[in-house]
Amino acid sequence: MSLKNKAIIDEYLRDRELYVRLGDIVTGILKKELKNADIDIMAVEHRVKEEQSLEGKLELKGEKYNTLDDITDILGARVICFFSDDVDKVASIVESLFDIDWSNSVNKRNQLTPEAFGYLSLHYICKLRENSKYPKELKNKKFEIQIRSTLQHTWAEISHDLGYKSEFGVPKKITRELSRVAGLLEIADDQFISIRNDIRKYGEEVEQLLEQGKLGEVLIDLVTLKQYLESNENITTFSDELIKMSGAKRRNFSPESYVEQLNFLGKKTIGDVELMLLDNREKALKLARHTFETTKLNWISSNISLYFLCRAELLDNGYSLDDITKFMNLTTKNQRRAQRQAEHLVNMNFI
Repeated sequence: MSLKNKAIIDEYLRDRELYVRLGDIVTGILKKELKNADIDIMAVEHRVKEEQSLEGKLELKGEKYNTLDDITDILGARVICFFSDDVDKVASIVESLFDIDWSNSVNKRNQLTPEAFGYLSLHYICKLRENSKYPKELKNKKFEIQIRSTLQHTWAEISHDLGYKSEFGVPKKITRELSRVAGLLEIADDQFISIRNDIRKYGEEVEQLLEQGKLGEVLIDLVTLKQYLESNENITTFSDELIKMSGAKRRNFSPESYVEQLNFLGKKTIGDVELMLLDNREKALKLARHTFETTKLNWISSNISLYFLCRAELLDNGYSLDDITKFMNLTTKNQRRAQRQAEHLVNMNFI
């Protein structure tokens, strides 16, 4: 190892803890601002380069660096987005949060020729803002932020593991295979965006039907049931009453399991759920009151209204013990437990 490289390693060992502190600060800033921007992120992570990795970098490219500050990726942070069109949204946030070294920052997505394989991400070289509250020794340190989609991340990790970072020196057969995979991932990224947009459009259409009171035209699925539980005044009032009665804290859960349960009960539309509420509200309240008097709860599901309405429906519509057991088995997947729950519910029918 040359004297210059040894001096860089010594500087790294002296300053490593600064980079560790800086990494926690940078990811903390990113997580807070991405949450405020309501961008759904798979992960925000960081790493500080290990000494062995730095030695390897200096051995390969040591002529490029005179001091540790010349190496811009000692600290590397990464934002992994679910959707590729969120990459540019995150990029705008990064540009607003940090001082950017534009001469060393790279949009690797624009570097590929049409003949090359690859599926690369956006890289920024940054510093903390000069006018920020952090100590000067941290504000002087550069760090890298990579932004990529989940599928871009998958490509990068697998291709890195395979040992191929470019098309140069790769046999044509392998180049072709890698290019095909990269193309498939790019198409998949676009398709996921399209599906997400279709779901949003569908949600807007459902919202309009619910607002217009056309509940009988809205088929039950996860999207429609979730919107009904969140926006319909009758069901939200009933849910609030149950939660207040329980004295427990509310926790939000997906109502996905109730799609199958409502189908078991013959409920096809949101209008059917609304009629079930009107018909079984008082019975459901009595069941809930009895349950809360005998069971102390620390938290309660956001779908508690459906829980008691379905059970009131079972009792008031002549379902047999076998049918009720089948219903209970939809969620427990344990026959003996389902049997006990069914017998317990039947025994509560005196209420």
